[in-house]
Amino acid sequence: MNKKEAADREQEKQADPGSGSPEKKQERIRFGLRLKFTLAIISLVSIILLTITAFFVWRESNLLSAQVFEAMQREMVHLSNTAQESIGIDELALIASVNELKKISYLKYAFVLNAKGQIIQYFDHRGERVIGSPIDDNVNRLLNTGTGENKVSTVSYKDPLERGGKIYDFTRPVLNKFDKKNIGFVIIGLSDIIIREEVARVVKIIALISLSFLFLSIIGTIILAGIIIKPIQKLSSGAAEIGRGNLDYRIEINSSDELGMLAREFNVMTAQIKDAKNKEIESRIMEEQLEMAKDIQEGLNPMGYYNKGGVQLKGYTKAAKGVGGDYFDYIDIDEFRVGALISDVSGKGVPASLVMVMIRTVFTSYITRTDIDCASVVKAINDSLSADFAIDKFATLFFLIYDRRTGELSFSNAGHGPLYCYRANLAAFTSAKLDGVPIGLMEDVDYTQAKVKLNPGDIVIMFTDGVTEMRNAQREEYGLHRVQKMILDNHHLNADEFVELLVNDIDAFRGDVPPHDDTTMLLMKRES
Repeated sequence: MNKKEAADREQEKQADPGSGSPEKKQERIRFGLRLKFTLAIISLVSIILLTITAFFVWRESNLLSAQVFEAMQREMVHLSNTAQESIGIDELALIASVNELKKISYLKYAFVLNAKGQIIQYFDHRGERVIGSPIDDNVNRLLNTGTGENKVSTVSYKDPLERGGKIYDFTRPVLNKFDKKNIGFVIIGLSDIIIREEVARVVKIIALISLSFLFLSIIGTIILAGIIIKPIQKLSSGAAEIGRGNLDYRIEINSSDELGMLAREFNVMTAQIKDAKNKEIESRIMEEQLEMAKDIQEGLNPMGYYNKGGVQLKGYTKAAKGVGGDYFDYIDIDEFRVGALISDVSGKGVPASLVMVMIRTVFTSYITRTDIDCASVVKAINDSLSADFAIDKFATLFFLIYDRRTGELSFSNAGHGPLYCYRANLAAFTSAKLDGVPIGLMEDVDYTQAKVKLNPGDIVIMFTDGVTEMRNAQREEYGLHRVQKMILDNHHLNADEFVELLVNDIDAFRGDVPPHDDTTMLLMKRES
């Protein structure tokens, strides 16, 4: 075997560190984002369709009832006028009017009574009645024998001949034309079957339309879920495959959104790492490639100085070796609110940096919404990473939102340290603790948020443990007390000047001892 073949075989072993050992079985996702998204959309569509159906049934029932009652009012007036002209004079006209009403299928009965409440003419589908006698049907109707009152009174009761049916009983006095004295009554009984049949017809039509829309929404949701979730699944499987050492793997996402950009960043980073591994024999070249990857990763953090609307923000990050898992960011949510985040992924190196990039992508995608709060942002990051997290990593995270309108600082914590704040009016250093589960450990975690008031001159600082645990040659740690003293002594500086001062002080404290952990800090100062 010549030297070239030996070198090639050595590089193959380095590129595939898992060869010769059993492949770790990937955990199966039981309740992934696709199913959650599909169920959420179907549930929403179902609620909307049920609400629309109930509204239309209610509206149709009310409209139909109003129309039927209005028709009954006209019939009552017509029958009352006929009775006014005919009682004691021409009963043939009364017979004709009653027979016309008898032809209407949804009318149960019609009576013309004299002033004593005795039947003059009638029809009654409930049973036979005796002319000249009271109705005697146990209906509690009001027969007003006064003068000048011809208003229609209505009572309703259960239909004894039809299960679930109801009868509306309309009664109207008949007044003498001249002295307005009561000379009789007209009564019509209306069955609600016409209303129930029409409502049933409307419900059937709406149900068919709703089922059609639901069916189409299910198909559309499944298709849409596949389109949206597929890139995330590719990213997850790609990250797992790259984490297992398959540096020839490429994530194929050809979209122009953040997921496509993340896939390209993965591919670029993987290509650089593979190139570095292929040249591992030449250590100097490998270190140069890792340094390039480190520069790319650090370029994902906003290194500029933010000074806008009375708020100053400045961050700093440096990996202990090559690429790291620390991350910070600050983004304007709208013209009044600015959000800031710091995160520390467990471990170091490439796997931690990949998780860091995934956190960044989810964060920058979700922060563009206008209806967010701290707890919802942290929950969204956790749900996105936990659902399809193929890499065995977790991260601590701290996210805050400052509102210029109220001067309030809202924050949520996912296993990170306390919120440290310098109070200008007290010239003192305070801390606020808020517990939370680290990102990536479990799904469906509800995070809480708290609020504090920031006054002009107040300073908020967040950092990873690489700051306070930085060691010198005597193995002393830099410690929280030095950070506090730096702020107390230099609180008059702006955020950019102070971060530079703190970084220089940490480097001076460390001396020639290489850092053992990534160093990241983020400082906010309210100027006005």
